[in-house]
Formats: sequence, C-alpha cells, structure tokens
Amino acid sequence: MKYTKYAFIVLIIFIFVWSVYGEEKLKPLNVRVALLDISRADGDDKSSIEFLALRRIFNVLGIPYDILIDTSKMSNYKVVYSGGALTNAVLSSKNINAIYDYVEDGGVFVSAGEVGSRFNPLFGIKHRLPGRRRYRLTFTGNDDSLRYINHPSEQTISLGNGEKHFYDEVIWSHGYQLTGEAEQLAIFDDEITGFSVNLYTRGKTYLFGLSYTESVLRPQIGEDYEAQRRYVNSFEPSADVIMLILKAIYESNVTPFVYLSTSPYSRSTALILSHDVDAQTSFVDSLKYADLEHKYGVKSTFFVNTKYFVDWMDIDYYNIKENVQAIRELKRRGWDIGSHSVSHYKMFSLVPEGDPGVTFKSYDPVNQVTVQGEVRVSKELLDRDIPDQTTKAFRASGLEFPNELIKVLEEAGYLYDSTFSANDVLTAFPFRALGERHLGSPESSILEIPVTLDDSMGYLTAGSVDRAVEAWIEIAMANMENEAITVLLVHPSDTRIKTYKLEAQEGLMKEILKLGGWIGDLTTFGEFWNDRDNIEFKTYMDDSGTLVIEIDRSRTDLNPMIGFVVEKSQAVKRIKVRDSNGSFLNYSDIERNGKLWLGTQAGLK
Repeated sequence: MKYTKYAFIVLIIFIFVWSVYGEEKLKPLNVRVALLDISRADGDDKSSIEFLALRRIFNVLGIPYDILIDTSKMSNYKVVYSGGALTNAVLSSKNINAIYDYVEDGGVFVSAGEVGSRFNPLFGIKHRLPGRRRYRLTFTGNDDSLRYINHPSEQTISLGNGEKHFYDEVIWSHGYQLTGEAEQLAIFDDEITGFSVNLYTRGKTYLFGLSYTESVLRPQIGEDYEAQRRYVNSFEPSADVIMLILKAIYESNVTPFVYLSTSPYSRSTALILSHDVDAQTSFVDSLKYADLEHKYGVKSTFFVNTKYFVDWMDIDYYNIKENVQAIRELKRRGWDIGSHSVSHYKMFSLVPEGDPGVTFKSYDPVNQVTVQGEVRVSKELLDRDIPDQTTKAFRASGLEFPNELIKVLEEAGYLYDSTFSANDVLTAFPFRALGERHLGSPESSILEIPVTLDDSMGYLTAGSVDRAVEAWIEIAMANMENEAITVLLVHPSDTRIKTYKLEAQEGLMKEILKLGGWIGDLTTFGEFWNDRDNIEFKTYMDDSGTLVIEIDRSRTDLNPMIGFVVEKSQAVKRIKVRDSNGSFLNYSDIERNGKLWLGTQAGLK
C-alpha cells in the first residue's frame, strides 16, 4: 500500500512536469508561404483577378499560406509568391525596395506575367516581349522547380490550338530576354524564354512568362482557345504543370514541408466512379455495376436522366416502373444518385436560362428546353421518387456546359458538378467553379470535378477492352504522380447481355487498388474536398524531432478522410496530429516517393 501511494505521487509529478515542460519544448514551426497581394499592397481596396487565380492554386494544392499586403513582413517567409503584375506603375518605390531587400536577405520570390523594367536586375532580364501568338511552352533544365515535369505532355504544354489551328491569337504570354546570370527553364515556340530562375545575392527569383489568370484560371471556364490536345481519355496537364512548379518551389525551399493531401485518407490517388444513366436499358443494368463495385467494397455515383416524355430521340424511360425501382434499389444499397438533366438535350450549351420558378408541373421541355428546367425539375423528380434522396451532384447531357449552369446549380441547391472534361479545363484537380463563365465572375460554392475517362463515342468496345484499360491505367498513374485524381465515366448501356464495359471498369479498379488508391463516388469525394477546403492547421517541432500538426477543430468535427503529406527528412523523427482540444488523433504514416503520407489508421494503406 505504501509503495502504491508513492508510485501514484510519482505519476502525478511526472504528468505535471510533462504538461508544464514537455509542451514548452514544442516550438512553432512555420511551414507556410506568403501570397503577396500586389494590388492591395499598394493601397487598392480589392484584390486583382490575378491574385484570385494564385490563391485558388494554393487552395487546390493544400499548401498552407498567409495573404500578405505588408511587404515589410516578407522576411517571415522562406518563399513569397506574388499575385499581380509587377509593372513600374503599380508598386511604390518603398515596396519595390522591400522586395529587393527580401531576396538579398536570402528569400525566394516567385512572379508571373508582366514585369516592369525596375525589376529587370532582380529577375535577370533585359527585355520583355508580350504577345498572343505563342502556342507551346517547353521546359528544360534540372532545376528543383521542375521535379514533377517528367512526362512528355508536361515537358511541352499547350497554350492554345491543341489539336488544330483554330486561332491566330491565343492567351497573353510574356517572353523575356535574359542576362548572362539568369537561367532559362522553359522556352516558347518562338524560342524566347518563358520561365527562368535567377540567383540574386543570397536569394533566388523565379519568373513565369504566363500569368496565373491566363494559364490556370481561364481554362477553368473553358475559354482556353481550344488548348486541349485531345478532348478526353488522354493525359492533358497543361494548367497543372504551372501549379506543380509552384508546389515544387515550395517543397524545395521550406523544410520540412507540410500540406494537405489531395486524396481521401492520404491514399496514393483517387478514382471516382460515375455512370450516366441515359438510355432505356441503363436503369436496370446499373445494378450490375453496383454488384461489381460491392465486390471490391467501393461505391459510385449514378447520374440519372429523368426523361418523362416522348420525342424524336427516345421514349419516356423514366416513366417505366422497373427503371425507377432500379434507381431506388441503388439508393437503398447506399449508392450515390445525381442528376443527369431531364431531356438529355444534345445542344444543352445553347439553350436559354429560363424561369427559376419552374417546376415539374410547369416545365414543357418538348417545346423549350431551359437550363433552369433541366437542373431544377430533374432534382425535383429524383428527390420526390427516391426515399431519403437529396440530390447534390449534377452532370449535363453530352458534357455540354451552358454559361449559366453554375449559377443555376448553386441557386437550386446543388453542391457538385462533373460536366467539364478534364482535358477541356487542362487540369485533373477539382476546383471551385466561377459563378459565370467569364473572368471576373466571383467564385461559387459549386465544386467542379472534371471527367477524365469516358467510355462513349466508340472509345470502349468489346474489341478494345485491353487497349482502353491499358490507356486508362497509364492516365491514372500519370495523375497519381502529380497527386491528382481521375474520374471515370462508364455508361451502363450495352450491358444487357454483354460484359465488356464491366470488365474494363474492373480492370482499372483492380490496378488502382493495387497501387493503394481510394475508389469511391463523387459526392463522398466532394464532401471530403469541401471539408479539406475549410481546414486550417499549425505546426510545431520539439528538440527530439517530434513534429506536431494541430488542426483547428475537434475530433468529432473532423472528417476522418483528411490527411497530410510531410517531407521525409532526418529532422523529423516522429509525427503527431492533435485536434483543437489538444487530444492526439489516431493517425499513422506511410512513405511514398520520399514523402510521409499521414492518414487515419482506418483508411491509410
């Protein structure tokens, strides 16, 4: 009894000492970068569209950042990315000097687009040559910023006229003639520098000849001068390359780096399964795809076309009792149901917006198809006919994208859209859609999750299964290397007595699971991404090499799919994740490609 009493006292003292001194050993570790808002730094009331484009890039990448408008605070960061043109007239002499001082003291400064002559020494340039007749940018060299650029489609990216020459003038580009000190890292097709690095005293500068607005944001509204080299079923990373270079600069200069994983549970990649149910036989045969997916413990999204009228294209298959019963059965089993419009109109991108007050009773698609009618009435029918259904995801017929689509989806209560082709927007990453399809439109709440792989238009046939699956795997693996995702679209049609589509999907699924990837439906992935968008975290390190990631929410409010990626370095001996209450969470890590991937133990593989 006496020894038990002493042991208890010793334990209490140990807990007290650890709580007082153990926590004191943890020191704040700054793994954040600064995004310098050029417009506001010099007194403007609001940010420029270029800064919006830059901020969106870092939101997608999951790299932690602070928005900076005071140039005197740049010294707190190892890397500063500027958002806005560095023209002579934009910044005051005070701010220009502050940027020079930051680099001279050892900072890394990254800029894009137009640069005025007052910055020529900083970037090592002689002259700027703007233009709109450059169609390709080719990367060369061994700089750390190019560590992700290893695929032929990454080594040369498209700025316009991907398949054919449609336009003489495409996006704005800025070519630069360099001094002897700067190094060329990319060259336009007119043989002038499009990306460079310059060592300036103790620091370093990078300069893109493309603005983020033109190279990343413009493609996301589908206004990229037909830059895609193929529409679908190929690897098209032209916008992703810009983002990956920014990420590589971060990883090369912030150590240890920490950022949010782009895949659920920090898996190696994510494959989103989706099906467009838009033919007479597709409804009942959808159950065969659910059976296949159940076999592997995964689920998918079925985008259902609610065609309830007869026209020259097809019958009213949504009125067939067994078809609706099949969709109800999918929902009962736990599969995700989205909308694929009412009419499946082939020229949906050209229809008028219509009346936002439209309902099933008032809609007349035989005489006039509208965006409002297709979006609202399809949701009304699905929510009416399927128990416990709240339709959140939409895919337009024929992947046609009306200018008003996002605005209408948002007003109608949707959360996710998967209409754009990933090739068409030049990115395999999800992104927050703009409210309307023009630069300057505000961001919406709709998450766009673009389609990467598609079985339609004769691409997948009974005779092409092996070839198609091989190509799909190659594309998915290229996306995996970039930590991007892949969205598969398979139509359940032509499956009544044939199995080739099921075989193709299974072949891709097996390979993704073998690679340690996550497979699931679009809405579940969208929920993960939305939660990821709202996560903030701080990092700490103690003298023993313990890295602590502190999340800004409690265990009960945290989506367990949220994960992190941390540099594998000798300085980091162990990693812990704790919530806002100080409770340590059940995270573990796995090494891939020289990085440590942290996920909840239930989901990490």
